[in-house]
Amino acid sequence: MTVTVAGTGSLTGVGAEAARTGDSPVPGLQVRRHGAGFSAQMTASADALSRVRALTVAVSEESGTGADLAQSAELVVSELMGNVVEACPDTGIVLLLVEVSVTPSGVDVAVHDTVPGRPTRASHSLDSDEATSGRGLLLLDLLCEEWTIPPSRLGKQIRCHLAAA
Repeated sequence: MTVTVAGTGSLTGVGAEAARTGDSPVPGLQVRRHGAGFSAQMTASADALSRVRALTVAVSEESGTGADLAQSAELVVSELMGNVVEACPDTGIVLLLVEVSVTPSGVDVAVHDTVPGRPTRASHSLDSDEATSGRGLLLLDLLCEEWTIPPSRLGKQIRCHLAAA
């Protein structure tokens, strides 16, 4: 399955093996693995976003979540990163901190950004033919057991929990 999110490319951009081994460093991306998870500080680029998506799947699958939950976590991470890229001013520099942790109850995701304000909910449905954006919060409602928007050291963060089946 390939899903394209505006400004971030497709979900199949970097192989899971490269994400697992950390081969071929990506400029502007620092990844720290910890237990059943990772944190990634980055200046957004197609390569960095792709590597984080692939790492989300790799860490999730390595921890035994199953392919469906790993793909849902990848979609949530991709959507949240894409939303930040879309919402940032055209300064050319988009700073992000992404944290993914597999827990006994599912996968926790946090995306920290410097974009001021809170995301707003669109008034159209997920299957709208006319909508080209505005589906992010609806996807969180569908895929996540819970999500919040607390403050972060960068500005704000969106924290999500995807429940294991």
